[in-house]
Amino acid sequence: MKTLIVALNSKYIHSSLAAWYLKESCRNECGEVKVLEFTINDSLDSILSGIYREQPQIAAFSCYIWNIEYVLKLVSCVKKVIKAVKIILGGPEVSYDAQAFMRGNPSVDYIISGEGENSFRLLLKHLYQSSPGLQEIPGLTFREVGKIISNRPEDLMEDLDSIPSPYSDEMLKAVGNRIIYFESSRGCPFSCSYCISSTTRGVRYFSMDRVREDLSKIMGSGARQVKFVDRTFNSNKKRAMEILNFILSNPGDKNFHFEAAADLFDDEMLDMLSRAPKGLIQFEIGIQTTNRRTLEAVNRLTRMDKVLENIKKLRAMDNIHVHVDLIAGLPGENYPSFKKSFEDAYGLRPHKLQLGFLKMLRGSKIRAEAQLYGYEYREYPPYEVLANQSMGFDKLLELKYVEELVERYYNSGRFSNTLDCLIRHYPGTAFEFYRSFALFGLKTGYFGRSVSGRDLYTVLLEFAESFTPEEVHRQINDLIKLDFLSSDNSSNLPAGVKRNNEPNFKERCFEFLKDEENIRFYLPDYVGIPPKQIFKKVRFQVFDHDVTRIHEDGTMDRSRSVVLFDYGRRDKVTGLYGYKKVDI
Repeated sequence: MKTLIVALNSKYIHSSLAAWYLKESCRNECGEVKVLEFTINDSLDSILSGIYREQPQIAAFSCYIWNIEYVLKLVSCVKKVIKAVKIILGGPEVSYDAQAFMRGNPSVDYIISGEGENSFRLLLKHLYQSSPGLQEIPGLTFREVGKIISNRPEDLMEDLDSIPSPYSDEMLKAVGNRIIYFESSRGCPFSCSYCISSTTRGVRYFSMDRVREDLSKIMGSGARQVKFVDRTFNSNKKRAMEILNFILSNPGDKNFHFEAAADLFDDEMLDMLSRAPKGLIQFEIGIQTTNRRTLEAVNRLTRMDKVLENIKKLRAMDNIHVHVDLIAGLPGENYPSFKKSFEDAYGLRPHKLQLGFLKMLRGSKIRAEAQLYGYEYREYPPYEVLANQSMGFDKLLELKYVEELVERYYNSGRFSNTLDCLIRHYPGTAFEFYRSFALFGLKTGYFGRSVSGRDLYTVLLEFAESFTPEEVHRQINDLIKLDFLSSDNSSNLPAGVKRNNEPNFKERCFEFLKDEENIRFYLPDYVGIPPKQIFKKVRFQVFDHDVTRIHEDGTMDRSRSVVLFDYGRRDKVTGLYGYKKVDI
């Protein structure tokens, strides 16, 4: 008997943790079990062909909001081309009201609700050996003589170490240099009504011996990032510090990503984090809203003053990447309230500000309370909110445009100097700047067509011309040029950006590179390399202002300056190329 566990990830860079947990749970008791990983961007024909060539007797799929519609199309086709195949579904998108889901999808033979490792193994044993009976498998929904039957729920596993480790040599090789997911715990100590983690109480932990053993395997793999899926990594301070200490004691070329509650950081943990090598650690922190009544409405218990204070401390360290989340459409938060939440979050200067929109997830408390708050939402995945009694569709649509600009400009990190200057000179707040920019994009048609990464600079320059005086506009031109060259090593500046051409400038740059003292001081990584080779890896650029010294009020001295950009080295937190002012 051959079983395929088919993972449909949202992007190629992602990998599936669930699929490998399921494979390892079978313990060679269930015939041949194989994992195939695809993405929802792959063609259905390509995936169908891959499954068909394997000729499995069983095909299993994990279902999430990003892949459920694709999975259903796929399993319908699989059932038609491999007549006898049994289809098993699991995951959050099918765990709630499994009977109704099966009634609407005749291609599905079995659904496993809840934690699936044990139930999946028992179901494969039944199909392989006819034992145990279907009725004995907890969490299973199945068809029997024209009826759909759901067994009792699966009890949560208290001893997580009893679950076989998914980090086999086969898995690590399959993941390659993609993101690898890791969990040191299951469950969440909080009960936020918009999150399905609130449907189970309490937190269960893998032992520290198991955590260290699995992390050691991963550290020796080619994965570029280790992404912890613990819902609140630092809910248990002692464990969190043990894990961080293990990572700090074994630094490598990987980045470790954690979801954390900022109000749970204390001075001891912050001190430990301050010693982390630059780029080793990144935190995703869900602020969601700074409206106290809205936080209460969604059962989110947080000390907002401490949240904001600790995020500022993390940012001040300059060695930790900080990602902050907001959610638009929460109950009781109207447009002015969200604007304030945005301003509070933006003022923290996170490396990334994710402006998300509330999703009425299956099984969540807020979905059950939809009528209470007047929610209208999409009836199909990802079940995003369209309106509620506090904010209409028109305002949420406006926030969509703001979100797009924040993602393209702020979150890319490629426009930081220009945005800082523009927002300082804009006659309004940061939120009002992005709103005005969005309206400009709608008016000029930029939202209606694809805009290249290079053209984004030109669009920003055009918007700046609409409200900045001439002197400020000259500064903006230099800052856009600085931002572009800090992130792009091509020689062509974006359209509209002023170029500074000086006679014999290239020859003077070569003379600079021929001086060994200059190389040792400005470019120590290039000592001993011929000037012609160095010239291919750097760029000299003339500016009308001293762009390396931006004053507190956002202004710069009006004086010619030459900046040397080193394209052989990127900052490990921002991803930008380094630069220095030189005398040429």
